[in-house]
Amino acid sequence: MTEEQKQAYTRRITQANKTQLVTILYEMTADYMKDAAAAISASDGAEADRQIQHAQACVDQLIHGLDMKVEISNNLLQLYLYAKQELIRAVTDHDPQHFDNAGIVINGLHETYLQLEKMDDSAPEMENTQSVVAGMTYGQSGLNEAIANPDGNRGFKA
Repeated sequence: MTEEQKQAYTRRITQANKTQLVTILYEMTADYMKDAAAAISASDGAEADRQIQHAQACVDQLIHGLDMKVEISNNLLQLYLYAKQELIRAVTDHDPQHFDNAGIVINGLHETYLQLEKMDDSAPEMENTQSVVAGMTYGQSGLNEAIANPDGNRGFKA
């Protein structure tokens, strides 16, 4: 994942509600799996392993976020464990087919959560974050983003 992608995810996370956070984790997992598959194709085993570990960490976050008091959480847990098992197989076999298997689960759930996002109008989880305004100015190469109140209090309330 490039630094620009990481910055974009960070920006989205600061403005996301609970449903959007789950969607972001699915997208990050898919990106890491894509990067791992590319590393395997380039015969870079060390980079593939690193990217798979990142994807596994995302799946772990999805697992830890489950509320096991809710009935559907058991089904989601089984899907996440299957995806994680396929990622582990990808580490041991260095076979891109395992990414396809995990991707079917992750992408299917991602599509579902995109639909749920449309129904969730709750406030962002993080409070006291910087506001990012896009589309207000244009530079030589495209759209610029501006941060509102860059010197303001971020994250800590004094």
